[in-house]
Amino acid sequence: MSRVERKRLEKEAKKKNKTRLFKSNEKEVKESEESLEADESAKLPPRLDASRDKKVDDNIDFVTKKIEDRFIARESKNTDPIKKALEKSQDSNYELKNKRLAEMAMKTADKIVSVEDEEMRLKRRRAYLDSKNEVDPDDKPPITVDDIRTEEDINLGIYDRPQVKEIKDIDANLESDININEVKHIDIEKAPFEDVVKVVESRIAAEKIRHEEQKKEEEKILKQEQIKKEVLEKELRERERLKTQQLNLDMGQDQAPKPETSSKKKGWFKRNMDEKNQEEVKGLDQASQSEELSSQENKAEEVKAEEKVQEIKQETKAPILVADEKIDSMGDLPKKGGFKSFLKKLCIFLIAIIVLVYIAGCLIFKDRYFVNTSINGIKADLKTPGDIDKLASDKTANYKLNISGRNDVKDSINGSDIGIAYVKDGSAAKIKADQGFLAWPLAFLDKTNIDGKLNVKYDEAKLNDVVKKLNIFDKKYIKAPVSAFPRFDEKKKDYVVDKGDLGSTPIEASVKNFVASSVKAEATKVEYPASAYKAQKNKADDKRIEKAIAQLKEYDKVKVVYDFEKEKYVAGTKDISTMFNVASEDDYKVELSKDKVREFVRSLSKKYSTYGDAREIPSASTGGKLKVTGGIYGWLIDREKETDYLYDLVKAKKSENNRKPIYAQTAITRENQDLGNEFIEIDLTKQHMWFVRDGKVLIETPIVSGNPNRGDATPPGIYPVNYKTRHATLKGPGYSSPVSYWMPFNGDIGIHDASWQPVYGGSRYLYAGSHGCINTPYSKVAQFYALTKEGMPVVVHY
Repeated sequence: MSRVERKRLEKEAKKKNKTRLFKSNEKEVKESEESLEADESAKLPPRLDASRDKKVDDNIDFVTKKIEDRFIARESKNTDPIKKALEKSQDSNYELKNKRLAEMAMKTADKIVSVEDEEMRLKRRRAYLDSKNEVDPDDKPPITVDDIRTEEDINLGIYDRPQVKEIKDIDANLESDININEVKHIDIEKAPFEDVVKVVESRIAAEKIRHEEQKKEEEKILKQEQIKKEVLEKELRERERLKTQQLNLDMGQDQAPKPETSSKKKGWFKRNMDEKNQEEVKGLDQASQSEELSSQENKAEEVKAEEKVQEIKQETKAPILVADEKIDSMGDLPKKGGFKSFLKKLCIFLIAIIVLVYIAGCLIFKDRYFVNTSINGIKADLKTPGDIDKLASDKTANYKLNISGRNDVKDSINGSDIGIAYVKDGSAAKIKADQGFLAWPLAFLDKTNIDGKLNVKYDEAKLNDVVKKLNIFDKKYIKAPVSAFPRFDEKKKDYVVDKGDLGSTPIEASVKNFVASSVKAEATKVEYPASAYKAQKNKADDKRIEKAIAQLKEYDKVKVVYDFEKEKYVAGTKDISTMFNVASEDDYKVELSKDKVREFVRSLSKKYSTYGDAREIPSASTGGKLKVTGGIYGWLIDREKETDYLYDLVKAKKSENNRKPIYAQTAITRENQDLGNEFIEIDLTKQHMWFVRDGKVLIETPIVSGNPNRGDATPPGIYPVNYKTRHATLKGPGYSSPVSYWMPFNGDIGIHDASWQPVYGGSRYLYAGSHGCINTPYSKVAQFYALTKEGMPVVVHY
């Protein structure tokens, strides 16, 4: 409260004779308090924090009520310490009081000023006196609340009471009020009502100032929030505009549904934000107009607004960050052009360093080779021409050249065999002069190989002799090149271009030149290049190959299915394609080749013909399995006849199913190794013969075979019975013998009766044997004849 207000209140109290507050009844105190509060509250501006104001007013009302209760109690019980002190000291201190009143002037509210005002006045006065180098004779401490002396204080003589006393019977929750009273040095128990009012007014004034500052702070915060929201909305509008443009470009239209939807969302968001801002402003206006708005509602609104801002930030991270940076840095923007100036200075500094480094490099590489430089295989980085001369000379002393090539060929040439030597005639210095020194930075980007420029000499005649003896010219390493040709790929089920074979046929002149250049470059390990070999005549990219493939595809529908009883073989496009000649070394002319058809038939016969194959039989002689080789028994395809037939079939582009090839010889069956279930077994060692059916012996007999001592031994093996007949005459050199049963199985060798043989078996064949036939007792031969069939296998073994 200002001095004027206090003065006015004091004068009004004096006029109404209310200076003695302690004699006022409870009703007057309450009316005075309500009048004072109404007067002060009318002057205070509306506050946002209603809960805080309510708490302070409650504390003030509580203190005031406490004081009023005590005043009433003191009047009713007549125990007021101030009245007792007045009665006791009225007589004894009357003279002392008059003396002191004369000595000092009464200090009233008219003379009270605030500490701040007095200090400012003193500071201005002292500053003025200091500038004049003078001293203030009336330099006294300012009049403060501590110097307040009421009329009753003077009358009672208690103006010199202790300044600080503990306040009793005050609730512990009013610690803030106790501190204020202690700072003000006011004893509530002994203070008159005017002083209590002054204390309350002082507190109300402080609260008023605090609320004004708080209101300014909240207005500042609201302004910052509004700025953030405006920046955010601007960023969102820009973002939606960019999205709309991008979608229009992608869809090739001026407008797209998605941008419209985005715009609707944008409008919805803006309307919600506007409504939210209006609600917040409305809430703030209501808080300013109504002090009864609870703190919980205000806090809830603040939390809700903060959560909304956080959600917006989460959805648009980059724009929020930009907006925040703009707002936060509004008051501290960098000086315009400062970064450009710094960047310019930095560029100048870097350019200066680069120029200095380049000049230093030029000085270094003036007499030295660049980095990544190799001369005749010698690493020449930062070396001088003199260093290269020495290294090249040392290298030729123990020189050896190793060469590899196609078909795993390996060759080597010793330097001593060709008289190699290095001549120091300035060739290394010339290489450095040609290299220069200005382009040294470029050497770090790529390697440089310099070969053949050093002066290396050799004996050409010796080199030619060595070259002729190289392994590359040996016939076992030479292979003719094969041009690209079309072939059928079984995996792809289509024709493809085979790249052919590069071959390994050397060209003597090219080999000689390559070896000479390698020696000149002092190379130690090289490989014969493609130029050293004879090249393919036609490459895989020859357009004529496609024409040849088109002609071959005309036979894709030709199919021949061979029937071999146990299985079938299908000669399709894969096999048919191999029957054609394609002139890959000429003009790629396509022609059906009988030789290649014959090759196919031969491969077919090799797989399905059993002629002369080894077989395992259930031997009656040994009682177990017996492997027998040789002979002419089995299936045999007639290659020439089948070749002619198949050639005509393919040429006519015809197909055939279940074709049985033309056989030169057949067997009993395709089952059981072609032997069937019966055969005749002849053991030349035991001179015995058996007829076996289903693994059982039906007939057996001793025999006499061919005489080996005269060169007429019976040949072992498996043979088919050619035929059988009765009453045949066997003729040969110097003999003619009639027989009753004749069953030939190996040309002129067969089974027959022999009336001239008195006995059979044993070792008689060694001195009285036949010309190769199997002589059989007459009593047994008839039985064999009856069981034997044409084509039946006859197994002969020792």
